Amino acid sequence: MDCSISLASLLFFLSSFFYLSVVSITATQSSYGHSCGSVVHESKPGDEEFNISPFPERQNGYYSGGDKVMNLSSDYHYYSPEYKVLVFETNHVYKTDAEDVFKVEGSLIFRSSYYYERSFNYDGTIYSSSDSSKRGALDFDFQGFWSRTTGKICMLGSSYTYSEDGKQRHLQAVLKLNNIKDSSTINTLVTGTMDSLNPADDPNSFEQISLLMFPQISYKYTKTSKQFSQACPDIPEKSSLGLSQTRTICNMLSGRGYAFEVKYASGCDSSKSCSPFGDVIEYLPQFMSLRMIQCSEDKQSLRFLIEFSNNSYTGYYSSSNFTTSLVGEGSWDAKKNQLCAVACRIHDLSGSLEKSYVGDCTTRLSLRFPAILSIRSTSTVEGEMWSEKQRNESGFFDRIVFRNADHRRVGVQLQGLKYEYTEMGKVKKLCPKKSPVRNNREKYPDAYFGDMSFSLSIKNSEGQKGWGSSNVVAVGDQPYQRFPFLIPSSSSRPTNPGATNHSLLHISYKISLEFYSNVNQSSNGFQNIQISAEGFYDSKKGSLCMVGCKESFSHSMDCEILVEIQFPPLELYSKGSKFKGSIKSMRETTDVLYFGPMGCSGTANYRSWSEESIWRMDFE
Repeated sequence: MDCSISLASLLFFLSSFFYLSVVSITATQSSYGHSCGSVVHESKPGDEEFNISPFPERQNGYYSGGDKVMNLSSDYHYYSPEYKVLVFETNHVYKTDAEDVFKVEGSLIFRSSYYYERSFNYDGTIYSSSDSSKRGALDFDFQGFWSRTTGKICMLGSSYTYSEDGKQRHLQAVLKLNNIKDSSTINTLVTGTMDSLNPADDPNSFEQISLLMFPQISYKYTKTSKQFSQACPDIPEKSSLGLSQTRTICNMLSGRGYAFEVKYASGCDSSKSCSPFGDVIEYLPQFMSLRMIQCSEDKQSLRFLIEFSNNSYTGYYSSSNFTTSLVGEGSWDAKKNQLCAVACRIHDLSGSLEKSYVGDCTTRLSLRFPAILSIRSTSTVEGEMWSEKQRNESGFFDRIVFRNADHRRVGVQLQGLKYEYTEMGKVKKLCPKKSPVRNNREKYPDAYFGDMSFSLSIKNSEGQKGWGSSNVVAVGDQPYQRFPFLIPSSSSRPTNPGATNHSLLHISYKISLEFYSNVNQSSNGFQNIQISAEGFYDSKKGSLCMVGCKESFSHSMDCEILVEIQFPPLELYSKGSKFKGSIKSMRETTDVLYFGPMGCSGTANYRSWSEESIWRMDFE
């Protein structure tokens, strides 16, 4: 290889790069007056940085448009959400010679995620996947001026991307934002546009992108008050868990967000009087999520985005549909042990985020953490949403109940949470007592150690095949929490009410099953069955016998279900041995709630059981 040729190529690349950078900066500086002069006048900046910023260091937001300039996939699996996410990073703020005008330098990062059609985990549960290798970002470097008096900011910037044929595209843009002031309330939205500075026939030109942000600087909680919490529903004393100074409502709702299943009032078959969105949408969303925007300094109040959809997926970079979203603010009521909140509609005009505004703050919301779980109520977070309007007023909707959708994503588990067994009398009648095993050297999992959850394949009486997962809700009277390196003493082990045989352990599960349905019983062509179950696990025989409950067509609970599982010994794990079992209806075949027997098999998490058994023996 000729080193002189390589050096010449490198010098050519560097000279081209610096030339383009100089051209970009010169073009940006010379066109400010033309593009931004009518928004915020250009002023002479000083040398010292200013300690007041239009945004926090990282301000999150949303944008609409820009698919072409983002080079998003043309793959038929790709789903382009209407609103995608962005981040504005403030780098520097300088005073200028004009009063209340500041020079701002920052970066605007557009994120794009590739959401694929619903796929299935190895255990059969449905998830919305995102291929991180195809997750893109477009980063603009901006500088311009902000008027604190008018709340407007105008900036010029540049970036580069690549066309579908691999050619580099140099982008010039003007960013205009409104409502960036010293303080904000729930009704304040920062909106604006980003437009190309390239001529329309230039291959580097792109269509207008509209933006929306929830401002976080000097936010004032104007909807919450002592009188406001009185509107929250009264709940029985000690039925909800309290929070503490170290475990606040902000701790509980931070992160990727909570997904909730939504249950509408009986008889709801349209969205007109059943959801907060009236006739704007023609369906009833099945899921709701809460995503925290910011928290107050005392950690007792917070602002959050409420999103309704037919998808339970929540992620850091998931997008929003403001047609079915509300923005809320609320405070934790320590006396009632619940969050009381006000929620407002986000009105989206003509599909442009620039024209969005907040209005109609007549929706109320309460959220709590139940103190007691049971077979009929396994939700660790639940709440209600209702309208303050009169029934005959436009925009009124019937009360909505919601509960967390995924028991495995509890977030932070609160101290004092208990499980109450209510069907053990039926379990004792249905689960046969097997004769004791003498001199049996076979070892089975100890439910106090390791993960008792398992995935399963299933086949019903009609020959349909399905799959599912079974996750532990409680062991003894304690909600399940796995601490593999803690050995519970006899005093710290969960209480096992009523058990005289020490090998018999009370246990509770949440079982989720999926069948492909030829009949359109669900919008995606799959029939989902959710079963809560409780019963005995015999650690000497590896047998699990439980009574199950599932919601019927009339929304009542059908608890005439028997679940039986036989686990193989631990020694057979390495040989690929699987458990076998069945799920049966105990009703008469003529009963409308009867279903045919289902056989199931699968692999449990024996690796963790085996490893922890070895670890305990070494420790002891």
